Amino acid sequence: MLQLQTKAHRFAVLDGLRGVAALVVLMLHLVQQHDLTALPFAGLAVDFFYLLSGFVVSFAYERRLQTGAMDLASFARIRIARLYPLILLGTTMGIALAFLDATFKLDVTYRQIALSGTLALLLLPSYVFPQWETAYPFNMASWSLTFELFVNAVYAAIVPHLTSRRLVILTACSAVVLAWVAFMNYGIYGGNNQGNFAYGFGRVMFPFFAGVLLYRFRLSQHFASWIGLSLILGFAALLLVPLQMSGLFGLLYVILLFPAIIAIGAAVEPGPRLVRGCRFAGELSYPLYILQGPVLRIGEELLKHWHFGQIGCWLFGITEAGIVAEIAYLALKFYDKPLQDYFKVRGRSAPALQDF
Repeated sequence: MLQLQTKAHRFAVLDGLRGVAALVVLMLHLVQQHDLTALPFAGLAVDFFYLLSGFVVSFAYERRLQTGAMDLASFARIRIARLYPLILLGTTMGIALAFLDATFKLDVTYRQIALSGTLALLLLPSYVFPQWETAYPFNMASWSLTFELFVNAVYAAIVPHLTSRRLVILTACSAVVLAWVAFMNYGIYGGNNQGNFAYGFGRVMFPFFAGVLLYRFRLSQHFASWIGLSLILGFAALLLVPLQMSGLFGLLYVILLFPAIIAIGAAVEPGPRLVRGCRFAGELSYPLYILQGPVLRIGEELLKHWHFGQIGCWLFGITEAGIVAEIAYLALKFYDKPLQDYFKVRGRSAPALQDF
Protein backbone atom coordinates (compact mmCIF):
# COMPACT_ATOMS: atom_id res chain seq x y z
CA MET A 1 0.00 0.00 0.00
CA LEU A 2 1.50 3.31 -0.93
CA GLN A 3 0.91 6.74 0.33
CA LEU A 4 1.76 8.64 -2.81
CA GLN A 5 3.20 12.06 -3.20
CA THR A 6 5.80 14.11 -4.92
CA LYS A 7 6.57 17.78 -4.44
CA ALA A 8 4.17 18.57 -7.27
CA HIS A 9 1.46 15.97 -6.99
CA ARG A 10 -0.24 13.56 -4.63
CA PHE A 11 -2.54 10.69 -5.59
CA ALA A 12 -4.89 11.36 -2.70
CA VAL A 13 -7.87 9.43 -4.07
CA LEU A 14 -5.74 6.30 -4.38
CA ASP A 15 -4.94 6.70 -0.69
CA GLY A 16 -8.65 6.87 0.03
CA LEU A 17 -9.40 3.83 -2.08
CA ARG A 18 -6.70 1.89 -0.28
CA GLY A 19 -8.20 2.86 3.07
CA VAL A 20 -11.64 1.71 1.95
CA ALA A 21 -10.20 -1.61 0.75
CA ALA A 22 -8.61 -2.22 4.16
CA LEU A 23 -11.91 -1.46 5.90
CA VAL A 24 -13.73 -3.83 3.56
CA VAL A 25 -11.32 -6.64 4.46
CA LEU A 26 -11.95 -5.96 8.14
CA MET A 27 -15.73 -6.03 7.59
CA LEU A 28 -15.39 -9.28 5.66
CA HIS A 29 -13.52 -10.98 8.48
CA LEU A 30 -15.99 -9.70 11.06
CA VAL A 31 -18.94 -11.00 9.05
CA GLN A 32 -17.19 -14.34 8.44
CA GLN A 33 -17.23 -14.95 12.18
CA HIS A 34 -20.95 -15.62 11.68
CA ASP A 35 -21.47 -16.34 7.97
CA LEU A 36 -18.74 -17.60 5.64
CA THR A 37 -20.85 -17.05 2.52
CA ALA A 38 -21.60 -13.36 3.08
CA LEU A 39 -19.97 -10.55 1.06
CA PRO A 40 -18.73 -12.80 -1.77
CA PHE A 41 -16.74 -10.05 -3.53
CA ALA A 42 -15.20 -8.33 -0.51
CA GLY A 43 -12.15 -10.60 -0.66
CA LEU A 44 -11.26 -9.03 -4.02
CA ALA A 45 -10.00 -6.04 -2.03
CA VAL A 46 -6.71 -7.94 -1.87
CA ASP A 47 -6.55 -8.08 -5.66
CA PHE A 48 -7.22 -4.33 -5.68
CA PHE A 49 -4.24 -3.89 -3.35
CA TYR A 50 -2.05 -5.74 -5.86
CA LEU A 51 -3.29 -3.57 -8.72
CA LEU A 52 -2.69 -0.40 -6.73
CA SER A 53 0.73 -1.68 -5.71
CA GLY A 54 1.76 -2.17 -9.33
CA PHE A 55 0.79 1.42 -10.10
CA VAL A 56 2.54 3.02 -7.17
CA VAL A 57 5.66 0.84 -7.10
CA SER A 58 6.28 1.71 -10.73
CA PHE A 59 5.56 5.37 -9.95
CA ALA A 60 8.12 5.33 -7.14
CA TYR A 61 10.90 3.14 -8.51
CA GLU A 62 10.58 2.36 -12.21
CA ARG A 63 12.74 5.17 -13.56
CA ARG A 64 15.55 4.45 -11.11
CA LEU A 65 15.45 0.70 -11.72
CA GLN A 66 15.50 1.19 -15.48
CA THR A 67 18.40 3.65 -15.47
CA GLY A 68 20.49 1.70 -12.97
CA ALA A 69 20.26 4.44 -10.32
CA MET A 70 18.81 1.76 -8.03
CA ASP A 71 19.93 -1.86 -8.04
CA LEU A 72 17.91 -4.92 -7.08
CA ALA A 73 19.47 -5.17 -3.62
CA SER A 74 18.62 -1.56 -2.78
CA PHE A 75 15.06 -2.03 -3.98
CA ALA A 76 14.73 -5.17 -1.85
CA ARG A 77 16.01 -3.35 1.25
CA ILE A 78 13.52 -0.53 0.75
CA ARG A 79 10.57 -2.87 0.26
CA ILE A 80 11.45 -5.08 3.22
CA ALA A 81 12.04 -2.04 5.44
CA ARG A 82 8.61 -0.74 4.48
CA LEU A 83 6.62 -3.95 4.80
CA TYR A 84 8.30 -6.15 7.36
CA PRO A 85 8.06 -4.19 10.65
CA LEU A 86 4.26 -4.44 10.79
CA ILE A 87 4.37 -8.03 9.56
CA LEU A 88 6.75 -8.77 12.44
CA LEU A 89 4.44 -7.08 14.94
CA GLY A 90 1.31 -8.86 13.73
CA THR A 91 3.00 -12.24 13.55
CA THR A 92 4.52 -11.85 17.01
CA MET A 93 1.08 -11.05 18.39
CA GLY A 94 -0.26 -14.22 16.77
CA ILE A 95 2.58 -16.35 18.12
CA ALA A 96 1.96 -15.00 21.63
CA LEU A 97 -1.69 -16.01 21.38
CA ALA A 98 -0.64 -19.47 20.21
CA PHE A 99 1.56 -19.89 23.28
CA LEU A 100 -1.44 -19.05 25.45
CA ASP A 101 -3.42 -21.66 23.50
CA ALA A 102 -0.73 -24.28 24.11
CA THR A 103 -0.57 -23.42 27.80
CA PHE A 104 -4.27 -23.36 28.66
CA LYS A 105 -6.11 -25.30 25.93
CA LEU A 106 -3.46 -27.83 24.94
CA ASP A 107 -4.67 -27.75 21.32
CA VAL A 108 -1.14 -27.30 19.95
CA THR A 109 2.37 -28.02 21.17
CA TYR A 110 5.24 -25.63 21.82
CA ARG A 111 7.29 -27.47 19.23
CA GLN A 112 4.62 -26.92 16.58
CA ILE A 113 4.47 -23.24 17.48
CA ALA A 114 8.25 -22.89 17.26
CA LEU A 115 8.37 -24.51 13.82
CA SER A 116 5.35 -22.74 12.39
CA GLY A 117 6.40 -19.45 14.01
CA THR A 118 9.81 -19.61 12.33
CA LEU A 119 8.13 -20.16 8.98
CA ALA A 120 5.73 -17.30 9.65
CA LEU A 121 8.54 -14.88 10.50
CA LEU A 122 10.19 -15.86 7.22
CA LEU A 123 6.87 -15.24 5.41
CA LEU A 124 6.68 -18.88 4.36
CA PRO A 125 3.50 -20.98 4.40
CA SER A 126 3.01 -23.43 7.25
CA TYR A 127 1.66 -26.95 6.95
CA VAL A 128 2.34 -27.73 10.62
CA PHE A 129 -1.29 -27.58 11.78
CA PRO A 130 -3.46 -29.89 9.65
CA GLN A 131 -6.47 -29.00 11.80
CA TRP A 132 -6.42 -25.45 10.39
CA GLU A 133 -6.89 -24.62 6.72
CA THR A 134 -4.87 -21.43 6.76
CA ALA A 135 -1.28 -21.44 5.54
CA TYR A 136 -0.49 -18.53 7.88
CA PRO A 137 -2.00 -19.50 11.24
CA PHE A 138 -0.50 -16.68 13.31
CA ASN A 139 -1.50 -13.76 11.10
CA MET A 140 -4.06 -14.46 8.41
CA ALA A 141 -3.16 -11.39 6.33
CA SER A 142 0.50 -12.35 5.90
CA TRP A 143 -0.18 -14.58 2.90
CA SER A 144 -0.89 -11.60 0.66
CA LEU A 145 2.37 -9.90 1.66
CA THR A 146 4.27 -13.04 0.67
CA PHE A 147 2.95 -12.71 -2.87
CA GLU A 148 3.41 -8.93 -2.78
CA LEU A 149 7.13 -9.36 -2.13
CA PHE A 150 7.33 -12.14 -4.71
CA VAL A 151 5.85 -10.03 -7.50
CA ASN A 152 7.93 -7.02 -6.43
CA ALA A 153 11.05 -9.13 -6.88
CA VAL A 154 9.90 -10.32 -10.30
CA TYR A 155 9.16 -6.75 -11.35
CA ALA A 156 12.49 -5.37 -10.17
CA ALA A 157 14.38 -8.15 -11.94
CA ILE A 158 12.71 -7.68 -15.33
CA VAL A 159 11.80 -3.98 -15.44
CA PRO A 160 15.06 -2.84 -17.11
CA HIS A 161 14.04 -5.02 -20.07
CA LEU A 162 10.27 -4.52 -19.79
CA THR A 163 9.31 -2.47 -22.81
CA SER A 164 5.72 -1.35 -23.12
CA ARG A 165 5.08 -4.00 -25.77
CA ARG A 166 6.45 -6.73 -23.52
CA LEU A 167 4.46 -5.37 -20.61
CA VAL A 168 1.23 -5.60 -22.60
CA ILE A 169 2.02 -9.20 -23.57
CA LEU A 170 2.92 -10.12 -19.98
CA THR A 171 -0.27 -8.54 -18.64
CA ALA A 172 -2.41 -10.32 -21.25
CA CYS A 173 -0.81 -13.69 -20.48
CA SER A 174 -1.26 -13.05 -16.76
CA ALA A 175 -4.95 -12.36 -17.37
CA VAL A 176 -5.27 -15.81 -18.96
CA VAL A 177 -3.59 -17.37 -15.92
CA LEU A 178 -5.91 -15.44 -13.61
CA ALA A 179 -8.92 -16.72 -15.56
CA TRP A 180 -7.60 -20.26 -15.10
CA VAL A 181 -7.21 -19.67 -11.36
CA ALA A 182 -10.79 -18.38 -11.21
CA PHE A 183 -12.06 -21.38 -13.18
CA MET A 184 -10.24 -23.87 -10.95
CA ASN A 185 -11.53 -22.23 -7.76
CA TYR A 186 -14.99 -21.13 -8.97
CA GLY A 187 -13.87 -17.58 -8.33
CA ILE A 188 -10.74 -15.55 -7.66
CA TYR A 189 -9.47 -17.34 -4.58
CA GLY A 190 -6.20 -18.86 -3.53
CA GLY A 191 -2.95 -18.17 -1.74
CA ASN A 192 -4.27 -18.06 1.81
CA ASN A 193 -4.89 -21.71 2.65
CA GLN A 194 -2.70 -24.81 2.70
CA GLY A 195 -4.66 -26.43 -0.11
CA ASN A 196 -4.67 -23.46 -2.47
CA PHE A 197 -1.41 -21.67 -1.69
CA ALA A 198 0.09 -22.25 -5.15
CA TYR A 199 -2.80 -20.41 -6.79
CA GLY A 200 -1.56 -17.20 -5.19
CA PHE A 201 1.26 -16.97 -7.73
CA GLY A 202 -1.26 -16.90 -10.56
CA ARG A 203 -3.51 -14.53 -8.66
CA VAL A 204 -0.95 -11.78 -8.05
CA MET A 205 0.66 -11.41 -11.48
CA PHE A 206 -2.17 -9.86 -13.49
CA PRO A 207 -3.29 -7.15 -11.07
CA PHE A 208 0.26 -6.06 -10.28
CA PHE A 209 1.40 -5.77 -13.88
CA ALA A 210 -1.92 -4.27 -14.91
CA GLY A 211 -1.11 -1.58 -12.33
CA VAL A 212 2.30 -1.05 -13.94
CA LEU A 213 0.55 -0.76 -17.30
CA LEU A 214 -1.86 1.83 -15.88
CA TYR A 215 1.07 3.86 -14.64
CA ARG A 216 2.78 3.89 -18.03
CA PHE A 217 -0.40 4.82 -19.89
CA ARG A 218 -2.06 6.96 -17.21
CA LEU A 219 -4.68 9.50 -18.15
CA SER A 220 -3.51 13.03 -18.92
CA GLN A 221 -6.88 14.66 -18.24
CA HIS A 222 -8.00 15.63 -14.73
CA PHE A 223 -11.28 15.03 -12.92
CA ALA A 224 -13.06 17.11 -10.29
CA SER A 225 -12.97 16.32 -6.59
CA TRP A 226 -16.60 15.13 -6.49
CA ILE A 227 -15.71 12.39 -8.95
CA GLY A 228 -13.05 11.15 -6.55
CA LEU A 229 -15.52 10.99 -3.66
CA SER A 230 -18.08 9.23 -5.86
CA LEU A 231 -15.40 6.78 -6.94
CA ILE A 232 -14.51 5.92 -3.34
CA LEU A 233 -18.16 5.38 -2.37
CA GLY A 234 -18.87 3.38 -5.50
CA PHE A 235 -15.83 1.20 -4.91
CA ALA A 236 -17.03 0.38 -1.39
CA ALA A 237 -20.48 -0.49 -2.75
CA LEU A 238 -18.98 -2.79 -5.40
CA LEU A 239 -17.21 -4.84 -2.76
CA LEU A 240 -19.92 -4.87 -0.10
CA VAL A 241 -23.12 -5.44 -2.08
CA PRO A 242 -23.86 -9.19 -1.78
CA LEU A 243 -24.54 -9.92 -5.45
CA GLN A 244 -25.85 -13.41 -6.03
CA MET A 245 -23.68 -14.24 -9.03
CA SER A 246 -21.07 -16.80 -9.95
CA GLY A 247 -17.64 -16.38 -8.41
CA LEU A 248 -16.30 -16.08 -11.94
CA PHE A 249 -18.01 -12.70 -12.05
CA GLY A 250 -15.07 -11.49 -9.99
CA LEU A 251 -12.97 -11.52 -13.16
CA LEU A 252 -15.00 -8.54 -14.34
CA TYR A 253 -14.06 -6.70 -11.17
CA VAL A 254 -10.33 -7.40 -11.37
CA ILE A 255 -9.77 -7.20 -15.13
CA LEU A 256 -12.08 -4.29 -15.99
CA LEU A 257 -13.61 -2.39 -13.07
CA PHE A 258 -10.61 -2.12 -10.75
CA PRO A 259 -8.23 -0.84 -13.46
CA ALA A 260 -10.84 1.76 -14.49
CA ILE A 261 -11.22 2.89 -10.86
CA ILE A 262 -7.46 3.33 -10.42
CA ALA A 263 -7.03 5.06 -13.77
CA ILE A 264 -9.72 7.62 -12.93
CA GLY A 265 -8.71 7.93 -9.28
CA ALA A 266 -5.12 8.76 -10.21
CA ALA A 267 -6.39 11.60 -12.41
CA VAL A 268 -8.63 13.26 -9.81
CA GLU A 269 -7.66 16.69 -8.46
CA PRO A 270 -9.22 16.52 -4.97
CA GLY A 271 -10.13 19.40 -2.70
CA PRO A 272 -8.27 19.99 0.58
CA ARG A 273 -10.84 18.27 2.81
CA LEU A 274 -10.89 15.16 0.65
CA VAL A 275 -7.09 15.16 0.63
CA ARG A 276 -6.94 15.19 4.43
CA GLY A 277 -9.45 12.39 4.80
CA CYS A 278 -7.83 10.26 2.11
CA ARG A 279 -4.37 10.80 3.54
CA PHE A 280 -5.40 9.57 6.99
CA ALA A 281 -7.24 6.57 5.50
CA GLY A 282 -4.20 5.69 3.43
CA GLU A 283 -1.79 5.92 6.35
CA LEU A 284 -3.98 3.73 8.56
CA SER A 285 -4.76 1.15 5.89
CA TYR A 286 -1.65 -1.04 6.17
CA PRO A 287 -1.62 -1.45 9.97
CA LEU A 288 -5.40 -1.90 9.89
CA TYR A 289 -4.99 -4.67 7.34
CA ILE A 290 -2.00 -6.53 8.75
CA LEU A 291 -2.82 -6.33 12.49
CA GLN A 292 -6.48 -7.34 12.49
CA GLY A 293 -5.87 -11.10 12.47
CA PRO A 294 -4.66 -11.62 16.06
CA VAL A 295 -7.36 -9.31 17.47
CA LEU A 296 -10.13 -11.12 15.60
CA ARG A 297 -8.68 -14.44 16.75
CA ILE A 298 -9.44 -13.40 20.32
CA GLY A 299 -12.93 -12.39 19.23
CA GLU A 300 -13.52 -15.80 17.67
CA GLU A 301 -12.54 -17.51 20.93
CA LEU A 302 -14.93 -15.33 22.89
CA LEU A 303 -17.75 -16.09 20.47
CA LYS A 304 -17.27 -19.80 21.10
CA HIS A 305 -18.18 -19.31 24.76
CA TRP A 306 -20.51 -16.33 24.69
CA HIS A 307 -23.80 -16.46 22.83
CA PHE A 308 -25.30 -13.19 21.64
CA GLY A 309 -28.52 -12.31 19.94
CA GLN A 310 -28.52 -10.48 16.63
CA ILE A 311 -28.12 -7.05 18.21
CA GLY A 312 -25.42 -8.38 20.53
CA CYS A 313 -23.46 -9.75 17.57
CA TRP A 314 -23.60 -6.37 15.86
CA LEU A 315 -22.36 -4.61 19.00
CA PHE A 316 -19.62 -7.19 19.49
CA GLY A 317 -18.45 -6.74 15.88
CA ILE A 318 -18.43 -2.95 16.22
CA THR A 319 -16.36 -3.29 19.40
CA GLU A 320 -13.89 -5.57 17.63
CA ALA A 321 -13.59 -3.12 14.75
CA GLY A 322 -12.95 -0.27 17.18
CA ILE A 323 -10.23 -2.22 18.98
CA VAL A 324 -8.55 -3.14 15.68
CA ALA A 325 -8.65 0.51 14.55
CA GLU A 326 -7.19 1.72 17.84
CA ILE A 327 -4.37 -0.84 17.79
CA ALA A 328 -3.66 0.04 14.15
CA TYR A 329 -3.48 3.74 14.96
CA LEU A 330 -1.19 3.22 17.97
CA ALA A 331 1.06 0.91 15.96
CA LEU A 332 1.24 3.48 13.18
CA LYS A 333 2.03 6.41 15.47
CA PHE A 334 4.40 4.84 17.98
CA TYR A 335 5.95 1.95 16.04
CA ASP A 336 5.79 2.11 12.28
CA LYS A 337 6.22 5.85 11.69
CA PRO A 338 9.26 6.14 13.96
CA LEU A 339 10.82 3.12 12.26
CA GLN A 340 10.13 4.49 8.78
CA ASP A 341 11.65 7.82 9.77
CA TYR A 342 14.72 5.96 11.01
CA PHE A 343 14.96 3.98 7.78
CA LYS A 344 14.59 7.17 5.79
CA VAL A 345 17.56 8.70 7.61
CA ARG A 346 19.54 5.52 6.95
CA GLY A 347 18.60 5.69 3.27
CA ARG A 348 16.48 2.54 3.27
CA SER A 349 13.21 4.07 2.19
CA ALA A 350 12.20 6.25 -0.70
CA PRO A 351 11.83 9.92 0.19
CA ALA A 352 8.22 11.19 0.28
CA LEU A 353 6.79 7.69 -0.18
CA GLN A 354 5.17 5.27 2.20
CA ASP A 355 3.86 2.06 0.79
CA PHE A 356 2.34 -1.35 1.31
